[in-house]
Amino acid sequence: MTAKLITQFNNDHERLREMCLHIRQGLSTGITTERIRHYVDWASKKFLIPHIQKEEEFLTHQYKNTRIKRAMANHRRILRLLTCSCEDIKVLNLLEEELEVHINFEENIVYKEIEENSLPTKNDAHFGSSEGFNPQWNDPFWED
Repeated sequence: MTAKLITQFNNDHERLREMCLHIRQGLSTGITTERIRHYVDWASKKFLIPHIQKEEEFLTHQYKNTRIKRAMANHRRILRLLTCSCEDIKVLNLLEEELEVHINFEENIVYKEIEENSLPTKNDAHFGSSEGFNPQWNDPFWED
Protein backbone atom coordinates (compact mmCIF):
# COMPACT_ATOMS: atom_id res chain seq x y z
CA MET A 1 0.00 0.00 0.00
CA THR A 2 2.85 2.39 0.71
CA ALA A 3 4.04 2.24 -2.93
CA LYS A 4 0.54 3.12 -4.14
CA LEU A 5 0.35 6.03 -1.73
CA ILE A 6 3.76 7.35 -2.78
CA THR A 7 2.60 7.14 -6.39
CA GLN A 8 -0.41 9.27 -5.47
CA PHE A 9 1.82 11.81 -3.74
CA ASN A 10 4.12 11.85 -6.78
CA ASN A 11 1.10 12.53 -8.99
CA ASP A 12 0.22 15.43 -6.73
CA HIS A 13 3.79 16.67 -7.15
CA GLU A 14 3.31 16.82 -10.91
CA ARG A 15 0.46 19.26 -10.34
CA LEU A 16 2.67 21.27 -8.00
CA ARG A 17 5.40 21.35 -10.63
CA GLU A 18 2.83 22.81 -13.02
CA MET A 19 2.07 25.46 -10.40
CA CYS A 20 5.80 26.29 -10.21
CA LEU A 21 6.00 26.46 -14.00
CA HIS A 22 3.01 28.80 -14.15
CA ILE A 23 4.59 31.09 -11.54
CA ARG A 24 7.92 31.11 -13.45
CA GLN A 25 6.18 31.82 -16.75
CA GLY A 26 4.12 34.61 -15.26
CA LEU A 27 7.12 36.27 -13.65
CA SER A 28 9.30 35.96 -16.74
CA THR A 29 6.68 37.46 -19.06
CA GLY A 30 5.86 40.44 -16.88
CA ILE A 31 2.44 39.35 -15.69
CA THR A 32 1.35 41.45 -12.71
CA THR A 33 2.21 39.87 -9.41
CA GLU A 34 -1.39 40.45 -8.33
CA ARG A 35 -2.65 38.02 -11.01
CA ILE A 36 -0.02 35.45 -10.10
CA ARG A 37 -0.73 35.88 -6.38
CA HIS A 38 -4.46 35.26 -6.93
CA TYR A 39 -3.60 32.01 -8.70
CA VAL A 40 -1.17 30.96 -5.97
CA ASP A 41 -3.72 31.69 -3.25
CA TRP A 42 -6.37 29.67 -5.10
CA ALA A 43 -4.07 26.72 -5.88
CA SER A 44 -2.74 26.70 -2.33
CA LYS A 45 -6.19 26.47 -0.77
CA LYS A 46 -7.48 23.95 -3.29
CA PHE A 47 -4.43 21.76 -3.58
CA LEU A 48 -1.09 22.63 -1.98
CA ILE A 49 -2.20 22.93 1.65
CA PRO A 50 -4.39 19.78 1.61
CA HIS A 51 -1.51 17.88 -0.03
CA ILE A 52 0.96 19.00 2.64
CA GLN A 53 -1.47 18.05 5.41
CA LYS A 54 -1.99 14.53 4.03
CA GLU A 55 1.69 14.05 3.39
CA GLU A 56 2.66 15.18 6.89
CA GLU A 57 0.07 12.93 8.47
CA PHE A 58 1.49 9.98 6.56
CA LEU A 59 5.15 10.78 7.16
CA THR A 60 4.95 11.69 10.84
CA HIS A 61 2.90 8.64 11.76
CA GLN A 62 5.06 6.16 9.90
CA TYR A 63 8.66 7.33 9.90
CA LYS A 64 10.97 9.28 12.16
CA ASN A 65 14.39 10.42 10.98
CA THR A 66 16.31 13.56 10.03
CA ARG A 67 15.09 13.51 6.44
CA ILE A 68 11.48 13.51 7.59
CA LYS A 69 12.28 16.41 9.95
CA ARG A 70 13.82 18.27 7.01
CA ALA A 71 10.72 17.63 4.90
CA MET A 72 8.54 19.04 7.71
CA ALA A 73 10.80 22.11 7.96
CA ASN A 74 10.48 22.59 4.20
CA HIS A 75 6.69 22.43 4.54
CA ARG A 76 6.78 25.09 7.25
CA ARG A 77 8.90 27.39 5.06
CA ILE A 78 6.54 26.92 2.11
CA LEU A 79 3.48 27.63 4.26
CA ARG A 80 5.15 30.74 5.72
CA LEU A 81 5.82 32.03 2.22
CA LEU A 82 2.12 31.70 1.42
CA THR A 83 1.26 34.12 4.23
CA CYS A 84 4.29 36.41 3.98
CA SER A 85 3.53 40.11 3.70
CA CYS A 86 6.79 40.75 1.86
CA GLU A 87 6.91 42.12 -1.67
CA ASP A 88 5.04 39.68 -3.91
CA ILE A 89 7.73 39.28 -6.57
CA LYS A 90 10.27 38.12 -3.97
CA VAL A 91 7.78 35.81 -2.28
CA LEU A 92 6.63 34.29 -5.57
CA ASN A 93 10.21 33.65 -6.67
CA LEU A 94 11.10 32.07 -3.33
CA LEU A 95 7.91 30.00 -3.24
CA GLU A 96 8.48 28.60 -6.71
CA GLU A 97 12.12 27.76 -5.95
CA GLU A 98 11.45 26.27 -2.49
CA LEU A 99 8.59 24.15 -3.77
CA GLU A 100 10.57 22.75 -6.70
CA VAL A 101 13.60 21.89 -4.53
CA HIS A 102 11.35 20.35 -1.87
CA ILE A 103 9.51 18.14 -4.36
CA ASN A 104 12.82 16.85 -5.71
CA PHE A 105 14.05 16.17 -2.16
CA GLU A 106 10.95 14.19 -1.27
CA GLU A 107 10.88 12.15 -4.44
CA ASN A 108 14.60 11.46 -4.75
CA ILE A 109 15.46 10.94 -1.10
CA VAL A 110 12.51 10.59 1.28
CA TYR A 111 10.21 8.44 -0.85
CA LYS A 112 13.04 6.27 -2.15
CA GLU A 113 14.14 5.54 1.41
CA ILE A 114 10.58 4.68 2.43
CA GLU A 115 10.21 2.35 -0.55
CA GLU A 116 13.57 0.68 0.14
CA ASN A 117 12.66 0.10 3.77
CA SER A 118 9.07 -0.72 2.84
CA LEU A 119 7.70 -1.13 6.31
CA PRO A 120 4.13 -2.25 6.77
CA THR A 121 2.08 0.83 7.54
CA LYS A 122 -0.88 1.32 9.79
CA ASN A 123 -3.61 2.47 7.45
CA ASP A 124 -2.64 4.11 4.19
CA ALA A 125 -6.16 3.78 2.79
CA HIS A 126 -7.42 7.08 4.19
CA PHE A 127 -4.57 8.98 2.54
CA GLY A 128 -4.86 9.83 -1.06
CA SER A 129 -4.55 12.29 -3.83
CA SER A 130 -5.74 15.72 -2.85
CA GLU A 131 -9.20 16.52 -4.10
CA GLY A 132 -10.46 19.71 -5.58
CA PHE A 133 -7.52 20.87 -7.70
CA ASN A 134 -8.90 22.13 -10.97
CA PRO A 135 -6.15 22.92 -13.45
CA GLN A 136 -8.65 25.11 -15.30
CA TRP A 137 -7.93 28.28 -13.36
CA ASN A 138 -10.13 31.07 -14.69
CA ASP A 139 -7.15 33.35 -15.51
CA PRO A 140 -4.47 31.27 -17.26
CA PHE A 141 -1.93 34.11 -17.33
CA TRP A 142 0.82 31.69 -18.36
CA GLU A 143 -0.82 31.47 -21.79
CA ASP A 144 -0.57 35.26 -22.38
